[in-house]
Amino acid sequence: MKSSTLRRSNITREKIAMMEALSRYNKQHQDEDFYKAQNKTRELDILWQSFGVKPQKNEKAPQVYFVTGFILGVIATLAITTLVSLLVNLTTPKDDMVMPKKSAPIEASKISFIPADSAAVKSTAPVLANEEYTVKEGDTLESIVIRFYGAFDMSKVIAIQEANKMANPNALSIGQKLIIPMNK
Repeated sequence: MKSSTLRRSNITREKIAMMEALSRYNKQHQDEDFYKAQNKTRELDILWQSFGVKPQKNEKAPQVYFVTGFILGVIATLAITTLVSLLVNLTTPKDDMVMPKKSAPIEASKISFIPADSAAVKSTAPVLANEEYTVKEGDTLESIVIRFYGAFDMSKVIAIQEANKMANPNALSIGQKLIIPMNK
């Protein structure tokens, strides 16, 4: 080194000589330590081989575990979804499986909800009279009209109201006697 550089750095020649000697010493001993470490690893390898311990396999990458988990999750989800849909289909009744019986059309003139009297059947001239009906529990004016006339007709409800002088068709009481006009 130049003397000007030494003066500026405040390092003396003795210090420089000592540093160079120290670096040579470290290089020399470093090589020795390296060879000692190499011998120790060879000795350890021989010991492990004598015990029969096999070297560890390389670990799989995390991507392999991620892809495997994803595929198994999709398969499990599909299996659960299929199982639930099968259970729901088995437990719910099918409306389209129960076929209603088709009946032949019935003429309105043949339907009679009231049993025919044997005297009325024998006579040739139909005599229509008013009938009397006693109101039972659960009866409504609409159900009574359907029972006597075969179908609901608002004109029949009004006729029954007028024949019985009723202000409110919903005010029926159990045991009440109603006159059902049959000639209208």
